[in-house]
Amino acid sequence: MGKRQYNQVCALAVALDVIGERWTLMIIRELLFGARRYSDILRGTPGLGTNLLAQRLKELEAAGLIEQNRLPPPAASSVYELTAYGRETLTPIIRAMTNMGVDYLQYPPEADQFVPASSTMGALSKFFQRERAAGFSGSAEFQTGADVFHCAIENGEMVELGFGALPSAELVLRAETAVFMGLIVGYITVADVLERRELRLRRGSVAQLAAFFDKFEGSYDQM
Repeated sequence: MGKRQYNQVCALAVALDVIGERWTLMIIRELLFGARRYSDILRGTPGLGTNLLAQRLKELEAAGLIEQNRLPPPAASSVYELTAYGRETLTPIIRAMTNMGVDYLQYPPEADQFVPASSTMGALSKFFQRERAAGFSGSAEFQTGADVFHCAIENGEMVELGFGALPSAELVLRAETAVFMGLIVGYITVADVLERRELRLRRGSVAQLAAFFDKFEGSYDQM
């Protein structure tokens, strides 16, 4: 069956023809914070079949929004990433839709709800409290399952947020994404996760851990 289109002389309709199909924006979400392998995208979008993912990637490439590149040795992996045009065009769209979605989100999530690493990174960006972070510097590497990502704050500004390790990180943390999400939004405390042994502090102190997550807080409706 061919791709459905609105067939209208309307810029909004044409934009939806390009990115409005199911799963397309979820795929773009996975690429916002850096290049990802095919398997990484598939892991971050449970419920999306491999054939449909291949089709959506091909459509996004044809639209000039993403491109396929190859990492240098020793990785030598094929990865997908946003083009300059894709990043410039899609980032404000995703940000606006995320701002809307936060109004409808309820925390904590149900036990069977998936918490993507990319959404956890989005929460770091969304719920960063700049006034509270004034003058603060700190960095953390987050290890969760097969994904590793990092965040660095320098003199009150978030200067790094992306996939991959951060060798210079003051904190190295290992936990489930749901735990990290709870700490960022604020419905889980550092004391909670340490008492329940839900987080492993591989580098850094408890004081540094508490100081880092103190710089994040989100508004939310309790379920």
